Amino acid sequence: MDKNNNSHESGPIWNKNFTCVMLANFMLCLAHFSVNPLVATYAEFLGASPRGIGLLAGMFFGVALAMRPFAGPITTKVDKRKLLVFTFLLGAIANVGYAMFHYIPAFIIFRVIHGIQFSFVGLVLMTLAADHLPKAKMVSGMGVFGIGGAVASAIAPFIGDALIRFGTSLRTDSFGFTLMFLFGAIVFVIAIIPTIILAPDSKTKEEIASTGAWYKNIFTIHALPPTIVIFFMMMPHAMIHTYMFDFGREQGIFGISIFYLVLAISLAISRPLSGVFTNKLGLERVMFPGLALFALALFLIGSSSALWMIIVAAVIVAFGFGSSQPPLNAMAMQMETPLKRSVASNTLYIGLDLGLFLGPVIGGIIRDQADFAVMFRMATIPIILAIIVLAIIMPIYKRRVKFLDT
Repeated sequence: MDKNNNSHESGPIWNKNFTCVMLANFMLCLAHFSVNPLVATYAEFLGASPRGIGLLAGMFFGVALAMRPFAGPITTKVDKRKLLVFTFLLGAIANVGYAMFHYIPAFIIFRVIHGIQFSFVGLVLMTLAADHLPKAKMVSGMGVFGIGGAVASAIAPFIGDALIRFGTSLRTDSFGFTLMFLFGAIVFVIAIIPTIILAPDSKTKEEIASTGAWYKNIFTIHALPPTIVIFFMMMPHAMIHTYMFDFGREQGIFGISIFYLVLAISLAISRPLSGVFTNKLGLERVMFPGLALFALALFLIGSSSALWMIIVAAVIVAFGFGSSQPPLNAMAMQMETPLKRSVASNTLYIGLDLGLFLGPVIGGIIRDQADFAVMFRMATIPIILAIIVLAIIMPIYKRRVKFLDT
């Protein structure tokens, strides 16, 4: 058995390897959220149309989706620690490219490189987190795992926006964007440090061979149920992180970056609590109210005309989306054997990538015909679909977990 795939029933959540994964995830989110919420603004600076902005923002996730047939098999076969080092270097290269070349063709090239990086880094981190969590604490551990990302996303948009403003005040808008992208590159390099400290994989040749041919490690039908739900969740989630700054300018709401601060602080509270409440109350009693709150928050954003409404919406998003995502991640991990968790992660990320790709694209189309307020109100529709699908898949999840436990 792969020693890194923890099969013990109990034990502490906090151990050296899980802590290193948490730090690496924190660095990933710090780099990601200092850049990605401002990609639409950068694309507009480059001269892209509203539809072009949506396409440039969404293609990052489209490329990641196209790489899934390679990401899952590679992650299953190779040492995940070495793969994580490579992906952080790839992210640094992409951000240096953004910083050096300020025109659309170059942006597309480095956006593709960045998308390739994203296709690996998320599923590797999620798999590593699951590998180093005790089985009995998988749901609560996944909630804890999200804290680092929540904290990073609290400060990252402020840093990105502040760097743009600072660079612009010193020289030009172009220099401001250069500073932002260079910050992302530096953070990716720093993220290599906790990654190197991680224990290497100890899969034997026999265990690797037992996973089968490469095409059998792209997708697992067992993780499809939570994948469908997360697909619908990620579409509006991507709209929030792509268009919130532009929505604030359209509505004349200043200080919109505080939305991310409030969201992240609230996520740091809601994500661990979701694990605790899920263990006590069950998935249904946490996820259904969470999704309903997420839909309410989207409608509130679309109806906002003042900053205080945006702040309230941020709190509701955190306790809606934030209480629903960690259980979905845990569901995917619980529905596969330890050796195939990377395949379950890859499957989950197929739905995540597709939702994150289509969200900005569809949002850009709606914005071209109406405005951002209408876009956010219409974003409640995918969440309603997620609630319906969740109700259908819960019996499937329970049967699978019971089968694996026997």
